[in-house]
Amino acid sequence: MSDEDGRREGRQRAKTDFRFDDARLCFAFAGTLADRGKDVRVERLALPEDLSRWSVESGCTTVAPSCDEAELEGARRLREAIQRTGVALAEGVPPAPEDVVVVNGAAAEATSVPVLAADGASVRWDGDGIAAVLSMVARDLIALCASEEQRTRVRICGNPDCGTPFVDTSRAGARRWCSMKTCGALAKKRAYRAKAK
Repeated sequence: MSDEDGRREGRQRAKTDFRFDDARLCFAFAGTLADRGKDVRVERLALPEDLSRWSVESGCTTVAPSCDEAELEGARRLREAIQRTGVALAEGVPPAPEDVVVVNGAAAEATSVPVLAADGASVRWDGDGIAAVLSMVARDLIALCASEEQRTRVRICGNPDCGTPFVDTSRAGARRWCSMKTCGALAKKRAYRAKAK
């Protein structure tokens, strides 16, 4: 379930819900493994169906592609390569060569293509399965790396439990959280509780 769907239904988001708030596509994908700073992490891509659902909720495709265990494992490899590359960008160092190989391999697959609707205002994405979705994700990371302005603004979330990379689009370049709606709000709550004590 997307962030918007959860809010529309009037319920709190579950830890397993996908997060897209304020996130670039590639880093929203890295965020499918939550609580990276904790001993027990939350795997949001636990089953192949989860990856199919993420593909639609992310906007990469309009029809959930079928997915098997091997594709899910490949997606997780790509996710971790993106995570490590995001950390490298935040630290101002080159990504590991093996991560570059994984990202380039995914990007080399045919991507989904946009199809403009007759109304001229809406778009649907057509692609050939999970590989097309992962190609879009990998290409988003490559586009980020190709932009000096963007890659120098990659940060790691200030929530020690999170660890997700994000692009700091604030004018001052001082954003600390991957999202103010999740990690930023949590930090404010913690600060308030500490002050109240």
